[in-house]
Amino acid sequence: MKSFAFILALTALPLGSASADDNWPQWRGPSLNGTSTSTGLPEKWSETENIKWKVKLPSWSGSTPAIWGDRIFLASGSEAGGDAATLAKKGPGKPRAEGADLLLLCFSKKDGSQLWRAKLSGGNVHYAKQNMSSPSPVTDGTMVWALTGTGILTGFDLDGKQIWQIDLQKAYVKFGLNWGYGSSPLLYEGMLIVPILHGWDNTGPSYLIAFDGRTGKEVWKVERPTDAQKEGPDAYTTPIPMKYADHTEIIVVGGDYFTGHDPKTGREIWRCGGLNLKQDKFYRAVCSPAVVGEYVFACIKQGPFVGVKGGGKGLVTDTHIAWTNKFGCDVPTPVSDGKYLYVLNDGGMVSCYDPATGKAFYERQRIAGGTYDSSPLLADGKIYLTNEKAKTTVIATGPEFKVLSENPLDDECTLSSIAVSGSRLFLRTSTHLYCIGK
Repeated sequence: MKSFAFILALTALPLGSASADDNWPQWRGPSLNGTSTSTGLPEKWSETENIKWKVKLPSWSGSTPAIWGDRIFLASGSEAGGDAATLAKKGPGKPRAEGADLLLLCFSKKDGSQLWRAKLSGGNVHYAKQNMSSPSPVTDGTMVWALTGTGILTGFDLDGKQIWQIDLQKAYVKFGLNWGYGSSPLLYEGMLIVPILHGWDNTGPSYLIAFDGRTGKEVWKVERPTDAQKEGPDAYTTPIPMKYADHTEIIVVGGDYFTGHDPKTGREIWRCGGLNLKQDKFYRAVCSPAVVGEYVFACIKQGPFVGVKGGGKGLVTDTHIAWTNKFGCDVPTPVSDGKYLYVLNDGGMVSCYDPATGKAFYERQRIAGGTYDSSPLLADGKIYLTNEKAKTTVIATGPEFKVLSENPLDDECTLSSIAVSGSRLFLRTSTHLYCIGK
């Protein structure tokens, strides 16, 4: 029986397109779990070694590249100068000044040349380490979609022609998050599934909404209630599919709960708590769910790391939590090769567990210092872990902790996760997009 990851990758492929290994269609890649089946990937690089090309970007962003064929799609704020982005809140990190416009950029994978540039909206707002270009673009090889933190969702053809656009804040609800909207859409069976999970400003209910990718028309909309308070309902997470023997569910984390939804209707099938044991009113969710077989894992802020067995009905907090661990993570989403689960916390500590039992093979092993906001990439028997200063530590997969290399680049605010295409890595810093290969 073919794996779910393989089937999912194939369903995204138009006839005549490149192989799945050449494409990175959305945040967390073709398998939607931060892994790639590519081989021959580089293990060592620097500013002067194994850099195929690099191209200067207009501005910084946490958005991850989407790749199809020879095209790389990237969201960005505009260049500093002229109208400037509004500064809403100061905070940690060292992002540079930026412009007020929000852009979708298309580059050639071959040499990094810019193929086209489209304005998505104005109104860029700077919240500490986040701006309104944080959501990652999505492509299926025939269209590309981009969502801004201002709520503008746009569909383009691959040559940059706008097909449709919708303003989510005008059509549905004004966003009410303490640090601005930052979730990426999920592309699933031709639908764009968009979470609007908020509560800090109490502007209205939270929703999960699905749109037809070709037309932008609403397919379904469901309210996602929560009893979390203050900042607790705020979530910056992306939904992830979970495959069972006879059906698939869309898993959402935020507002102190895991929830599983019917992808055809959005109906909530089950709900599990356990993420916020102290009922802290400031436990916003950034780490997206990580699905491994019949288990799903997540953590919110400094709460426990929680593993839940899927397949339940109704409220399953007392029956379906498989295991918990006090060594959680705040921002990076965990990654797994199916046998081992790897958890990176923001301070650069890595742990390895048995997904089914929570048995620790190693815990809190230190890698290169600094803050980690990007999520791990697992490929070619290696795990790539990038900190804010663009230093990527490569460790070996398996139950023994082993550092293979440390690879510095020149930056102060790298937030984006690495994308893969063929035998090359694509790393976005606050100033450049790098193509890295042997």
